[in-house]
Amino acid sequence: MSVVLSPKAAHVDGPLLISPEQRRQFDEDGFVLIEDALNPVEVAELTEVIDELTDHYTRERNLDPQEPFQIRNIVAAHPRFRQMIDHPRILPLMVDVMGVNIHIRTSHMDVRPPMPATTSEQQLGAKNSFFPFHSDGPNFGWPTTDGVVPYMEAKVAYYLTDLTAHNSGAIVVVRGSHTIRQKDDQGNWLFDPADIVEVNVRPGTAMIWRTALVHAVTPNLSDHARKCLYYGYIHRWVRPSDYDHQEASVLAECTPIQLQLLGELGGGSRAYNGDDPLVHSISRYWRPQNEDIPLKAWAEAYHLVPELA
Repeated sequence: MSVVLSPKAAHVDGPLLISPEQRRQFDEDGFVLIEDALNPVEVAELTEVIDELTDHYTRERNLDPQEPFQIRNIVAAHPRFRQMIDHPRILPLMVDVMGVNIHIRTSHMDVRPPMPATTSEQQLGAKNSFFPFHSDGPNFGWPTTDGVVPYMEAKVAYYLTDLTAHNSGAIVVVRGSHTIRQKDDQGNWLFDPADIVEVNVRPGTAMIWRTALVHAVTPNLSDHARKCLYYGYIHRWVRPSDYDHQEASVLAECTPIQLQLLGELGGGSRAYNGDDPLVHSISRYWRPQNEDIPLKAWAEAYHLVPELA
């Protein structure tokens, strides 16, 4: 199976609002790359936190340091990770592509140490490989129309290590696979191998992508671990997968926008099912009031696309 190199990421100098070309790429290809989304200080800070948590849990749980390691719900694992949910260079883009009534479905860190050279002998993304092709979704999948997954979620990935070389553990995505029937009736993939894109990027690059994209990862044959962060944004009327409600200690010092993104009502209310839940129960995730979605006023101030704001 062939692997093609990724297109050049868009260079960013100023405030982010999605451009027509980024919109086209996001809609047609299913992903867009943002070069220099994080500056070197941010990359160093986030890498340090990843290293601290990896070392802690490796020792505490007697894990093999040569095996891949992942933590879910990282917004609760460390304040620095929590600060990333409304990153000022990325949040405008997430609102542009998802709207304002959103929250975090999942957040996770991923560490993939160097692997034996023999790993490259496995067919990329095969069912019996170390990382099979898949698209993200719940068990039993999203409902589909003629096999096509509806637009339910977008993720942002922050890549913190050098992934510019082939087979350095980079994600591969199948360009446009969010728009097609992905499998036949026997469960075989239907995509064209020529549409496989290996996302070879420098540290600090972000990728915003539709998680219905079929994806896998290459073996990491480099001399350093691949380290990255993922945050999945979804409509608030869809339940998160990492949590029901975050602990009070996680929410204690959050801004209204951060509260919303962490699954709470932005004004701090706990009336999730309305003010009269015994008689007239109505979810404020489905029928929010303005104070429940502070992203709305924020987006209006940013002059984001009206139909998504």
